[in-house]
Formats: sequence, structure tokens, C-alpha cells
Amino acid sequence: MPEQREVTGGSIREAVEEAVHQLGLGHEDVEVEVLEEPRRGLFGSGRPAKVRVTAKAAVPADDETQATHAADPGARPEEEQEPMTDIDSTVGTAQPEEDISPEERMNQLDEEADLAADFVEGLLDLLDLPGDIEIQVQDDQALVNLEDVGSGLLIGRRGATLDALQELVRCAVQRQTERRSRVRIDVEGYRSRHVDKLRDRCREAIAQVRESGEAVRLEPMDAYERKLIHDLVARTGGVTSSSEGTEPRRRVVLHPES
Repeated sequence: MPEQREVTGGSIREAVEEAVHQLGLGHEDVEVEVLEEPRRGLFGSGRPAKVRVTAKAAVPADDETQATHAADPGARPEEEQEPMTDIDSTVGTAQPEEDISPEERMNQLDEEADLAADFVEGLLDLLDLPGDIEIQVQDDQALVNLEDVGSGLLIGRRGATLDALQELVRCAVQRQTERRSRVRIDVEGYRSRHVDKLRDRCREAIAQVRESGEAVRLEPMDAYERKLIHDLVARTGGVTSSSEGTEPRRRVVLHPES
């Protein structure tokens, strides 16, 4: 049975790093399974991240050699071939964000989530508000969700207070990381429920465009919500979408496909 470790840490990244260190392997030599997402509470309480890291089964040298020769019978002898690692090492380290590896991007998102959670925890402390803080990384975005915190105060009318809180947190994270942050802040699943309503509204608008043959303008949305609508329309035939207007009144327009 392959060697494995179950390790806890303040974040998923910390737990993985510790497990890899214990196994004495590189990241490319292991498989990672997240057992528990980290959950933060006030004053240092909460739940750590927990991962199971398993060493990948090693390929026998003879089998690996045979597989290589079978895949490329015209390949030069091993000692004459240029190693791929040499080619990769010539790539500069100052890469644009969109060109970084998935592992590096995950590390960035973990860092953003940790910084955002720390900032929110301090803010709740200053406001003397109770609550738990949950961290998730999904859809290439860090999400910090506040639970048991008294949703009305932090959400505000139509989410206006929550939007302001999110911008404040993003600014704080950006000052720490010196890169653009897209961390999202939610309170007791408010944004998730709002997204579900947006999708329902989009489906209704798609049906309306198909039936009338005329464009339909949706309500103003932030960039994340507009992308959700564009993605939904892209998976639907007979309708296209575009954005118009300026922030914060920028909106999606659905058009009949020409």
C-alpha cells in the first residue's frame, strides 16, 4: 500500500507542505485529498484544514524504459536527449498571473483566503460581533463566508453593506500581496442564494428573447455575476450576450442570435 500521511494545518497549503515534508517527496510525487476545509472562529478558535497525502506508485525502471521506447521508437539514446527540466528552467520566474502553474495559483488563493479571514476576524472583534469564518477556494477564487454573525447588519439593503465590506477586504489583501485580489466575502450564504436567483432570472430572460426576438437588459451586476450570466448564455443556443454601461451600473444584455 502506498505510503500516506493525514496532516492538519492552519490552511490547506500548510497541511500539504507538512505532509510532503514528512514523506520526503516532492509535490509532483504525491496525490492530495482534502478531508476538511479550514474553519475560522473569533479569538483563535475554529477548525484546522486536514488533508490526506499519498505517495504515487513508482513506475519500475524497466517498465518505464519499455514504455518510452514503445511510444517513440525513433528516439535518440537516453544520454543524447535533452532533459525537459533544462528547457523548463529557462522560463523566467516573473511570470504574469495568468501564466502561473495551477499549484502556484492555488497557493495564491490560499494566501488571499487566509489574509482576508484574518482581516475580517479583526473587524468582527472591533465591532464586538460574534461569528465563525469559513474559507473555501473554488472556481479560481477565494471565498470567505461568515456564519452566525447577524446577517442583516453586514448585508445591508440589497447587499450594499456586504459589497462595501468586500471591497474593503480586497483592498487590505491587495496591500499585503501587491497583486489584484478577487476574494469574495459572503454572509450566511447570501451571495450563493443571490447567484441562484440570478441564474433563474437569466433563464427567464433567455426564454423571453427566444419568444420575442428582442434584446433583454438585466439589472446591474458586478463582474463576477456578469461572468456567471455570460457563461450560462454561452451554453445556451439561440441567444448571445454582451455587457454595457459603466461600473457600478454595468449590466448584461441578451440578444437573439443572428
